Amino acid sequence: MIKGKDGSIIPKVVIERLPRYYRYFDWLENQIEKISSRKLGELMGSSASQVRLDLSYFGDFGQQGYGYNIKKLKNELGNILHIDTPMNFIIVGAGNIGRALTRYNAFTRAGFKLKGVFDVNPSLIGEKINDVQIYDAKELGPFVKKHKIDIAVVAVPKETANDVARVLLENGIKGILNFAPMDLDLPNSFPVENIHIIDKILALSFFISD
Repeated sequence: MIKGKDGSIIPKVVIERLPRYYRYFDWLENQIEKISSRKLGELMGSSASQVRLDLSYFGDFGQQGYGYNIKKLKNELGNILHIDTPMNFIIVGAGNIGRALTRYNAFTRAGFKLKGVFDVNPSLIGEKINDVQIYDAKELGPFVKKHKIDIAVVAVPKETANDVARVLLENGIKGILNFAPMDLDLPNSFPVENIHIIDKILALSFFISD
């Protein structure tokens, strides 16, 4: 349960929208100096009142009749999202998704340091992807502890996803980005973001069908 500046509880959906706000301000920074809540709402497919409410949980950033200073608010959101705070992460699973994510350089630009990739396949152990080494999955727990890993990306088959999650949790991981095709059996209070690609494709299939 996370509280805002005024002590009110911040809804999870608001927190999930913050990176999107940051992305828009990053895009707008070199184009314009300020933006109104109405215009920002239009860009995000939202309303001016929703924008003002979302941002009010974290402080008083706008000025009536002026709007939001893009550079200032981008910096404020960066601080809120800990953009400038280096975080260590690992990827568990060196299959197609794991390999693609290892090559995704945006992690580094956002301040995340990829410390290692883990897999159970003996033929992959010791290999490097984008200069990041693949380790034996048996080393996962001790590695997380030793290197103070903050976040784990789980990209393993559903049969092993919960076992991996439990090892991570027991060894001090702080959050999980889950690409496994199932929801993980973890305490409700534990920070998990599920990325179920097939769910999104099936939803899209529904929307475009006649």
